[in-house]
Formats: sequence, structure tokens, C-alpha cells
Amino acid sequence: MLNENNINGFLLINKPINYSSYDCIRIIKRIINKKIKIGHTGTLDNFAQGLLIIAIGRESTKKISLFLNADKEYIATGKLGELTDTLDHTGKIIKSENFNQIPDIKLTDIINNFKGEYAQTPPIYSALKFQGKTLYKLAREKKLSEQELEKLANDKKRIVNIYNIELLEYKHPNFTIKVHVSKGTYIRSLINDIAETLETHATCYELLRTKIGDLDINSAIKLENLKSIEVHNMLHEFLTFLQYHL
Repeated sequence: MLNENNINGFLLINKPINYSSYDCIRIIKRIINKKIKIGHTGTLDNFAQGLLIIAIGRESTKKISLFLNADKEYIATGKLGELTDTLDHTGKIIKSENFNQIPDIKLTDIINNFKGEYAQTPPIYSALKFQGKTLYKLAREKKLSEQELEKLANDKKRIVNIYNIELLEYKHPNFTIKVHVSKGTYIRSLINDIAETLETHATCYELLRTKIGDLDINSAIKLENLKSIEVHNMLHEFLTFLQYHL
């Protein structure tokens, strides 16, 4: 049986779509030992996939805060002319219009203009809190009007830094970007902010987190592969990840 004395470190997971960050923790706890303390270094939306860092063991979970300021890299695809209440494809469509195709060079120029710092309003459906409740819970309770929710989101506006951004593909109405950002940047908001520069809206349809700081998704294990490994083999198979320390 694995216990706190023989397992401590960080496991790099390639989180699949339609799993929450907590789902990953629950699965790993079941594989290892429910009594071992486990946490993650930052959530990844259910609709998204990619790198998720899991801290395993008491000493490792104490170091989670050291990851919170890390910059991140994503590959994201947005659809022009469509807006949902969540800013991703899982939400309810609230605006839809036929947006004419534009030259690649125009979209490239607009995207490049986002390099550097800018004031970003987070999505209403986010984990940011107001009076102890997350904004997404307040939105789902439907006790506040749309205007009140928008004001709460606007009050949470913060300066984010887009260290690098590039257009990877544009197949109208979809466009794909690769972006390197500071902590606290919402890619769903960035996708729509780009579209608003074109006087339209956009919804994020695909989101892949490829890096957290210097840690790369290429070093991560797929969750489905982890689930199939027996407990007594796990420590040996993933020693590199489990013994990773800052």
C-alpha cells in the first residue's frame, strides 16, 4: 500500500475533455490511496484538455502555491459570429450572426496587436468569487439579472499579459491561435476580445493547455493510461513524474 512516507511529488496529467480537475484527483486517489493528500496546481475547464499538475503527498501539496504565478501556453480555436453565455461551446447561444470572411493578414494583424498587457474582463461563468460564491454558481442560481452579473464580472477586470500570440490557422469562421500568457488570463475571454475588435463575437470551441511554466504536455501521462495501471506498478512506471520537485 502506498502512503505519505513513500510517495511525494508531482504527477503531470494530460486531462481529457469532459473531465473536471477534481475528477482527475478522484481517479488518482482511487488508484493510489484515498488517505494520501492530493491537490492540483490550477483548474482546467471541463471542455478543455491538456496539462494538469497533480500534487501528491503532504509535502508536495504544501508547494502548490509556488505554481500559481506560473505563465501558461495554450492552443485555442474560436468560432467567429457566435456568442454563448459561457464563452465556450458548452453554453447557451445568445448571439449569432453571419460574419463575412476577412483576409488572413487582417486577422493576423489584429491578433498580433494583443501582444503585451491589456485589461481583461473575465467570463461570468468563472471560478472567481463574490461574497464567498463563485460567479458561475451565482449565474446558475439565476437570482441576479444579466446586468448585475456583467457588473460583477467587470468589477473583476484585471491586467493580463500576452507574452506571445500567433495565428496558426484560419478556416472561416474558425480560427486557431497559440498563445503564451500570464497567470489569470482567460482564453475564452481573449477569443471573444479578438472578435470584438472585428465588431463581432466569438466562442471558444477547443482549448488545449500545452505548458505550465517550463513543464510541457509532452511529459504528461494520459489519464486513460493512468487508470489502467495497477497500484503496485504505478510508482515504478511514473517515478520521474512522482519524484519531480521544485
